[in-house]
Amino acid sequence: MTTATGRQTSNTSSGALSVRAGVHPRARHAARRPVTQLMGRLFALAGIVALCSAHVGSPDVYYEGSAGPYHVLVVVRMPGVVPGVAQIAVRVSGAGAASDRVEVGVNHFDTQTAPPLEDAARDASDPGSYLGKLWVMAAGSNAVTVQIMGHAGTGTVVVPVVAVATRRLTLYPWLGAVLAVIGVALFLGAVSIVGAAVREGTLPPGAVPDAARRRRARIAMAATALFVAAIVYGGKSWWESEDRAFQQELYRPMASRADVRDGGRELAFTIVDSGWTHRGDTVWLNAHNAAAWSPLIPDHGKVMHLFVVGESTPSAFAHLHPTTTDSNTFTAVLPALPAGRYRVFADIVHESGFDKTLVTTVDLPGPSPSTPGRDDARAAGDSDDAWTTAAGVPMGARVPLADGSILSWASGGGIPLVGRDADLRFVVAAPDGRPAVLEPYMGMAGHAVVEREDGAVFIHLHPMGTVSAASQMAYAVRTAADTTNGDVARRLASMDVSAMPMATAAGDTVSFPYAFPRAGRYRVWVQVKRNGTVLTAPMIVDVREGTVVANR
Repeated sequence: MTTATGRQTSNTSSGALSVRAGVHPRARHAARRPVTQLMGRLFALAGIVALCSAHVGSPDVYYEGSAGPYHVLVVVRMPGVVPGVAQIAVRVSGAGAASDRVEVGVNHFDTQTAPPLEDAARDASDPGSYLGKLWVMAAGSNAVTVQIMGHAGTGTVVVPVVAVATRRLTLYPWLGAVLAVIGVALFLGAVSIVGAAVREGTLPPGAVPDAARRRRARIAMAATALFVAAIVYGGKSWWESEDRAFQQELYRPMASRADVRDGGRELAFTIVDSGWTHRGDTVWLNAHNAAAWSPLIPDHGKVMHLFVVGESTPSAFAHLHPTTTDSNTFTAVLPALPAGRYRVFADIVHESGFDKTLVTTVDLPGPSPSTPGRDDARAAGDSDDAWTTAAGVPMGARVPLADGSILSWASGGGIPLVGRDADLRFVVAAPDGRPAVLEPYMGMAGHAVVEREDGAVFIHLHPMGTVSAASQMAYAVRTAADTTNGDVARRLASMDVSAMPMATAAGDTVSFPYAFPRAGRYRVWVQVKRNGTVLTAPMIVDVREGTVVANR
C-alpha cells in the first residue's frame, strides 16, 4: 500500500516483503515501563522478532510493490532485541528505476510525529539496491517508511512491521561459569581491599600492624562481606523479578479451540483466551495489568480466514471464511473432508493493524449422510470457500485443476534454498491449451498457503506477499488527528476492499514473493479463480539449506 504517489503491491520473481502489523497490549505496556526495567529486560531477552503474526515460523518481512512511479522490493530483517537495529534492503526496478536517493524510517504505529528519514547506502555492486539500518525503539506495531527520489519524482511506501518478545534465551553454561569466577574474584577482592585499608592504611612504611588493627580489619572484612552479599542478593532478587515480569509479557497467540457441530455439518472456531473474552471488562484488565485488544476488521472482505490442513490426511485442505455474531466463536460450513486430525490456522486482523494467526487442532469424523456435498456446502457457506483432497504434485510437475486447466511452475521448479527467493511463479493454461484468464479472488490474482509438513511453518501468501491488506489500509487511513482505533475503523468501514487495485494484472500468471525460512518438506496450495470457480492446486516442495541473503 502506498501514499498518494502509490502504495498497492505487485509481485515479481525476485521476492518481496510482507508484514503483519499492530500492537500487542502487553508489548505496548512494556514499552512504557521505566527505563531501568526495560534495560534489565534487554539482558534477559531471548529474542524479539518481526513476528508477522500470520507468519508461523517465518520471521523475516518481505514486501514488493509500487512506491509512486517506482517498483520496489523491500526486505526487512528485524533486530534480535528492542531497542535494536533493523536492516532494510531496498531494490528499485522496472520503469523509472533510476533513483538518486532512498531514505528509510521507522516509527511506532500510534506515534503522531515520525522521526526524520535516514539515507540508505547504495550498493556499489548493484546501483538499484540500497541498504539502511534503523533503530526500532518501541515494541509492538511499527511502520517502516521507504521514500525514493529520482528522475521520475518522489514515491513513498509504508510497510507495517511488528516487533514483539516471543521467547527467552538461557545463559550459556560456559558463560555462566566465567561470570561466576569473575564475581567470586571481585567479591574476594572487595573484602581484601577493605581489610588491607583498615589494617595498614595509616601505618608508616615497614610498620607491622598490632593486634587491635588486625581485629578491626577482620571486623571490617566481615561487615564488607555481609554488605556485598546483601547487594548480590538484592541484585539477584531484582533480576529474578524482572525475568518473571518479562516472561509474563512474552507474546503468546490467543488460546483457541475448534470443534465439529451440527452433526458434522459445521466447524466452530472459538477464541477462548481470557485476554480476548475480557477485553471489555475494565476491572479484569486492570487487575491483570493488561490492555484491551481492539476489535477485528475484515481482511480481503472476510473477518477470518480459516485454514484446515490435514495432519493424518496430508492431502486434505480447506480455505474457509466463517461468520460470527460475537467475535468469540466463528462458524463455517464444513466440507466433506476425510476423517482424521487436522491443524487449524485462523488469520484475523485488529483495528490497530495487528494481525495474527491462531493455531489449534481438530479431529474430524469424516463425511456422513448429513455432511453437505461440494455444491451444497458452497451454497450454504461462503462463496469464496474452497477445498481439495487431491494428492500433492511434486514441484515442477504440471498440476491438473478441477475445471481441466493446468497450473505449471513458471521457473521450471528449481530446488528452493533456505532464505532465497522461492520463485513461486505459476502459469495457468486453459483446457484447450491457450493461456487462461484469471479472475480476482478476494481482490487478488491468487492466494497461496505454505505449510511445512510438521506444522512448524505456516503462511498465507498473496501476490503482494504476506502482507495483510487490512493492516496496510489501517495505516493508510490513520491520521495525526486520530485518538482511538475507532477513528480508523470508521474510515475502513467506508472503504470497499474489493475495489482495491489487484496486486498483479489479471492474466495467466500469478506469483507469490516468499523465501522459505527452514529446510524440509513443504506443502503448497495455490488458489486461483476462473469462470467464477476457485481452483486449488496442491504441490509438494522440498527445500534445502542455503546461504541466507537479504535480497537478490
